[in-house]
Amino acid sequence: MQRFRIGFHGFLPCGLASLGLLLAIGTAAAPAHAQGEEQFRAGQQAEQQRNYDEAFEQYQNALQADSDNVQYMMSFRRMRFQAGAMHVDRGNDLREQGDLAGALAEYERAAMIDPSSPVAFQSLEQVRTLIEQQQAGQTPADQDPMGTVLQEALGPPELEPLSRDPINLRMANESRVIYETLGRLAGINVLFDPDFMSRRITVDLTNVTLEEALDQVSVLTRNFWKPLSRNTILVLPDTTVKRREQEQQILKTFYLSNTITPQELTEVVTAIRSLLETRRIQQVNSMNAIIIRDTPDKVAIAEKIIRDVDKAKPEVVVDVAVLEVRRDRAQQVGLFPTSSGGPGIQTSVTPTPRGTTTSTDGTGTGTTTTTTATGNSVRLNRLGTLSSADFSVTLPGAQLNALLNDSNTKILQRPEIRASDNQRATLRIGDRRPIATGSFQPGVGGTVVSPLVQTQFQYIDVGVNLDITPKVHNNEEITLAVRIEISAVTGEVNIGGITQPIIGQRIIEHNIRLREGEINVLGGIFQRQNVDSVTGIPGLSQIPLLKYIFSNVSTNLAEDEVLIVLRPHAIRRPDITSLNLKALDIGTEGDVHLRSPRVLPEEPGTPELEEEQEETAPTPPAGPGAALHFPNETPAPRAGESFEVPISIENAADAYSVSLQVAYDPRAVRLVRVAKGSFLGSDGQPVAVVERTEENSGTAAVTLSRPPGSGSVSGSGELAVLTFEALQTGPTALGIVPTGMLTPSRQDVALQGTQAVLTIQ
Repeated sequence: MQRFRIGFHGFLPCGLASLGLLLAIGTAAAPAHAQGEEQFRAGQQAEQQRNYDEAFEQYQNALQADSDNVQYMMSFRRMRFQAGAMHVDRGNDLREQGDLAGALAEYERAAMIDPSSPVAFQSLEQVRTLIEQQQAGQTPADQDPMGTVLQEALGPPELEPLSRDPINLRMANESRVIYETLGRLAGINVLFDPDFMSRRITVDLTNVTLEEALDQVSVLTRNFWKPLSRNTILVLPDTTVKRREQEQQILKTFYLSNTITPQELTEVVTAIRSLLETRRIQQVNSMNAIIIRDTPDKVAIAEKIIRDVDKAKPEVVVDVAVLEVRRDRAQQVGLFPTSSGGPGIQTSVTPTPRGTTTSTDGTGTGTTTTTTATGNSVRLNRLGTLSSADFSVTLPGAQLNALLNDSNTKILQRPEIRASDNQRATLRIGDRRPIATGSFQPGVGGTVVSPLVQTQFQYIDVGVNLDITPKVHNNEEITLAVRIEISAVTGEVNIGGITQPIIGQRIIEHNIRLREGEINVLGGIFQRQNVDSVTGIPGLSQIPLLKYIFSNVSTNLAEDEVLIVLRPHAIRRPDITSLNLKALDIGTEGDVHLRSPRVLPEEPGTPELEEEQEETAPTPPAGPGAALHFPNETPAPRAGESFEVPISIENAADAYSVSLQVAYDPRAVRLVRVAKGSFLGSDGQPVAVVERTEENSGTAAVTLSRPPGSGSVSGSGELAVLTFEALQTGPTALGIVPTGMLTPSRQDVALQGTQAVLTIQ
């Protein structure tokens, strides 16, 4: 006791000093920790509201208050990445919208928040370069010689006729003449292949575009046409050889964003090759790209196919709950005898014979002899004197048991798995246990070799093993291919000198289809084990009440229940638009091409158009007296001869397009051609002449137009030249009825007509 007191007093001052030091440190650290905790909670709240900037600042302040807090550090780093990525995404959106200044600010903010983000600095340099080029009036091709070459390289030629006015044509003639007539109506040149064969056909076209008219005539004549330049086309026989030799081809590269594996890329290439019968197509796995060389229409159709199938894969988050509840209850009650350290009566009768004593005094007058038996041995001359005093019995003891053991175990696994459509997601929670495989042989010559020398091992996953493959449907349902395995080591066994684990398994494997957010219980496994045992004296342990005195009664109850719950959520759905579902007219099997609608120009003088032009670009009114005139001296042709009749315009102001109708007697003359005059093209601009002739009625609708955006002309001059063929002698009348004169702003101006009388000799 004295030594104990000395030791206690000796260590007391040191203990008090240490306690005081810890209290001082805790007191000093308490305010900082409390402040950091408050800011950390504010950051969590901001993160839940997706306010990543605010969450980043709060986590940063919390970490500054307590720099050793691992939770603060992890939250700060996670939010630094999230906030930086958010600003990069905003910068990308602004860059696509053309707002380079706004994109630059977002990229700078992202780089400041997360200096370890390469994409932030890369995007920052790119947008700075674009801004510098924009300020210098340059394009990206100006900085790259190869880019300059590609920029200067022309794409497929696009037909740009001088007039887009609707075409009305009723004609029975040679196909060559009809092609040339369409060319004159639209102001384009028509060339013919040397193998072109002309034949007589009849066409009746009303209110069609130039391309539609060319296509319909080509169908009738079994030809096809292709643009050579903006104002020239070539007509060729529609044969396989000619199409292969003369059809226009383009080269285009498509970079796929969502088709990521070579197998998926091969599937897209195979689909295009099978559907379009294109031969020149190549996939580039390293760049995740497809290169196609074919006609413009086939390349456009291939682009639609690629855009239809190159969609971001749907993604699913599956909430998994694995619950295991186990209850073990053991009860022992009883008072029973014990012998030799064990339960029950185990006793024996042990002989303990008494000894014989003889004594002799010192004077020699008497002798006393003492004989003592050793162990359990008895002399034969003593057998007759044995009695109950020569035997001993060991009485048994007693043990009182009153023990209750009740334990509840609850195991909960709540993993969350995110997987893409048709992609397997794997989760492993547990240990990897070695399992011996193969075999071993004993040593040669009697030498014993360790079994580990020739034994192979493999490792298996023991715990919660989860494999899920989701498939997202368009009707808000999700199919899950699930395999769940719950395993545990339940014991060990020795096989050939090697201890092997005994693994208990619970496996569920099947396919299920659920609605989004629907909770499904995959399987409940319930086990119950009840063991009752009685240990005691035979007979007495069977008596209902006395058995608790002469025996030990044990009751063991074990219940084990496993429950597995799945709940899927679709966080990205298939992005299928109406354009993906749209059916396209791609021609015939031998002639694959796209047919796009071409909008005819609006009729002049519509109220909506006039109102818009009055607000945007008011035009000065035309001068009074604008009129059309025939020459003072009309020609006097002979029957069968061709002659020209010029049409003049006077006092025209701001003229852009002039429309008129020619009336004549079809029995006396036939209108052969309408040619442009010098007035509308006086400044060197080309003039388109559109002519629609009705031979039976003796009328022709003529429109003369300047190119779009070329301005207008004013004054007087020769507007057009009419070429007729005289058919029969006698006087005949010619009339010009103006249908309108337009300004560049599409304003209709009044125009007076004229008429004359010809005499055919």
